[in-house]
Amino acid sequence: MKELSRRQMIKCSLAAIASIILIDLSMNDNSVKANGKYDYNSKEFKSIINQLDMQGHADHDYSTCSIKKVYYEEVIEALNQGKSEKEILQSYVDEYGQAALRTPATEGSGLIAWIAPAFGFLLGAIIVGYGIKRLTKKKDCTDDHLDAEEMNVSETEKEIIEQTFEEERKKYF
Repeated sequence: MKELSRRQMIKCSLAAIASIILIDLSMNDNSVKANGKYDYNSKEFKSIINQLDMQGHADHDYSTCSIKKVYYEEVIEALNQGKSEKEILQSYVDEYGQAALRTPATEGSGLIAWIAPAFGFLLGAIIVGYGIKRLTKKKDCTDDHLDAEEMNVSETEKEIIEQTFEEERKKYF
């Protein structure tokens, strides 16, 4: 048997290492293609997930919420099957209704959800304004416009009231 020199052994071991690396890379590339091109960090995935309410679990932590994990897996699977963003969102809307989305639709009955808060605020402001106007109107009537004649006060009572006002005014002013 022929002995190999040190240089030849290094060349052989480098060639073996290079071939193992190439084989490993080709296997990993195939497994990535089998799993699909979308993952949790892809732009399309994040866009879809940010629009879903996930039955009220959208704000929960991923590591502790099993429902959020199911949604993530379903969306990744649908993306890897070739479904578009609109198809995925529509499938959730078909299953759960508009409650599946974080924001209501901008057409049809979803418009009510956008208009109702503004209408409620406007209606509340009108009611409060009317109430304030009514209260201030009553206050003005009771304080400024009452004359002695309207109160059915005699002349002597009127003089006594004026003297009392004058005395009080002198005390404080």
